[in-house]
Amino acid sequence: DSGMRANDPLKGLPIAAAMPAAATASATPLSYYNGMRETPITKFSKADMELMSKTVYSALDSGADGVKVSWANAAGSSSGSVTPAKDPKGRASCRLAEIENRYKTLLGAGSYIFCKNTKSKTPPWVLVQPWTEG
Repeated sequence: DSGMRANDPLKGLPIAAAMPAAATASATPLSYYNGMRETPITKFSKADMELMSKTVYSALDSGADGVKVSWANAAGSSSGSVTPAKDPKGRASCRLAEIENRYKTLLGAGSYIFCKNTKSKTPPWVLVQPWTEG
């Protein structure tokens, strides 16, 4: 086991993305929540999740700002990419990740802020919040 655990924060991306929005539910259309049921990440296998997680963490660790890093599971119908960038809030230990995931004809995309995990070694980065401000 290379540190990938069932409690990996990336596993809950759709759920984590919904949480902050729930606080402002009145401003969020219901279609946002309904659209989450058919997202690629909900169809991913354990191997897909591990590939995606490793790619996200690697891109956040050493990827150049604005340079897309792609992954694909040759054994399945899943693929995706991560494009790291500077933290829009200017924190040195955080980065923005534009994540795209595909499963067959489904496409899901979003931007998320991750910060270095200072509490433990796994996972190396922690999802802090979705980024919707452009």
